[in-house]
Amino acid sequence: MSRNRFADFLQDHRFWLVDISPSGAFPFLVLGAPFLGFKSITSPEYTFEVEKIKQLNSMFKTPVYAGGEVSTITLTRGCRGFDNSMWEWTYRAMKGYDVPYRNLLLIQYSNIGAGANGDYAEGVIPSTAWEAGMFLPARAWILWHCIPGRYKSASDFDASSGQVSISEMDIEVSGMSEFTLFNPV
Repeated sequence: MSRNRFADFLQDHRFWLVDISPSGAFPFLVLGAPFLGFKSITSPEYTFEVEKIKQLNSMFKTPVYAGGEVSTITLTRGCRGFDNSMWEWTYRAMKGYDVPYRNLLLIQYSNIGAGANGDYAEGVIPSTAWEAGMFLPARAWILWHCIPGRYKSASDFDASSGQVSISEMDIEVSGMSEFTLFNPV
């Protein structure tokens, strides 16, 4: 009996980040969405502050939440001559133009293809980038009230290297929500 593919482990290389709070000014979406992807994105993480208090005559301390925060999310992307979307968001946030706080949707896809026939044949490589992105979403995070915290325009310049130049951005996140998008049953 074959196993259910919905129960497979997820892989790190299928993800997408989209701005879900468009602004009233061009560009309406930040970070080149929905056309430009990222080389890497750090995974969202909650960190909680826990204090232990002793109540009345209790011999044991009880842990309670005293606060918490979402870690900084780092985005990296190969530099292109026509893409300055990270800088545009940073600049507009610094100057107070447009809407500096954005809500972002991070999607992690499964390895189950959603091609026209419902799945890709074994060993078949999708022919286009859009077809390659046609996998069923498995999990998603909404990153609430994000602002740019750091922007690096490119990798350090080196005349002896031929590597792709990478830009970076750290975003500060107020909160996050996590969703699973399919049930393996």
